[in-house]
Order: sequence, then structure tokens, then C-alpha cells
Amino acid sequence: MPLRDRRLQPLLLVGTVVLAGLCVAPHTAWATLSATTRLVLQKGRHYVPTDLFLRRGDTITLRNEDANQTHHAFIEADRFSFDAGDQEPGTETRLVLKEPGDFVIQCGIHPKMKLTIHVQ
Repeated sequence: MPLRDRRLQPLLLVGTVVLAGLCVAPHTAWATLSATTRLVLQKGRHYVPTDLFLRRGDTITLRNEDANQTHHAFIEADRFSFDAGDQEPGTETRLVLKEPGDFVIQCGIHPKMKLTIHVQ
């Protein structure tokens, strides 16, 4: 049956394209939505926030927001280790969380700086 109302043709075309895109790559869209990046600031000898709940595959970006203090973020755990090295003011380091569990990010220069992360 031919479509007699020409005003509806553009709407049908858009709907068809959207549905085709969802059918072709549903896993790609879900993967993009499921992983997140959380920003953690290093400021005044503290991590902000001090406690995070995350999922495997999420990323933490550690940013040194202090004007004149160097930080050194690290994790020592049974399943993995992480060492950002010395982070000068204004620099960032990223950590992708691949292991589930509870971990503590510490600062090798400021021992009281601690960030607890809970990874599902």
C-alpha cells in the first residue's frame, strides 16, 4: 500500500534509521553508557572525594589541584598495584579499575591522604 500522505515520509525514514542503528550495534551503545570516568582531586593534602563506589571498567582521573605541592598516588593490593609516580601541580593520572574489591589509594608523600574505592 503506497503512502499517500507525503508529510509522514520523513518521519518514517528517521524512525527506520534509528531502529536499524539500534539493531546493528546494541552492545556498542551499552558499553559506552556503562563505563564512567570519575574525577578525584588532590587538594590540601586530601583526596576529594574520600570514598567512591565504582564498577569494573570505570576510570578514575586523579588531578593535582594544589598550586605548589607534588603528590604520589599509589595502590598496593594482592591482586594488582598502581603507582602514578610524582604528580606535579596541574597534572592528571588515569586509573582503569579492572579488579573488583575494596582498595585504598594513598599518597607516598602525604601519608594521611587516603581514598577508599569500592569496585563491583
